[in-house]
Amino acid sequence: MRVATDGKLFDVDYIAGEKKEDEVELIQFLRPHGKRKRMLATIGEDLAKLAEDMMISAEELKDGRVAVYVMMKGEHTESEIVEIADNGPGENSPTECLKRLIRKKAEEK
Repeated sequence: MRVATDGKLFDVDYIAGEKKEDEVELIQFLRPHGKRKRMLATIGEDLAKLAEDMMISAEELKDGRVAVYVMMKGEHTESEIVEIADNGPGENSPTECLKRLIRKKAEEK
C-alpha cells in the first residue's frame, strides 16, 4: 500500500467486490480535508486472519510519509498503535509497517 503526494494510489485496489483471503480493508484519509477511501492491502493470509477484528487506517502526512494506524474493534482510541512509513517500497514501506503493527496488536490480545 502506498499513497502518492498527488493523491493517486499505488499497490492498493479500490474495493470493488469481495476482498481476498490475503487482503485487509483499511480506510485511507486523503489530504487536504480527510476524505475517506476504502482500500484493500495485500498482506498474506495469516496476517489477514489476525487482522479480522482490527480497524486499520492510513493517512499521508504533510512531509509525504504515511502514518499507519491499527486498533482492535471496540477498543478505545487510546489503544491505537501507529507507525510512520516511508512513502515508497522497502522495509519501512506502508505495507511492511502495517504487517508489523498487525503482529504487534495481535500479541496484545
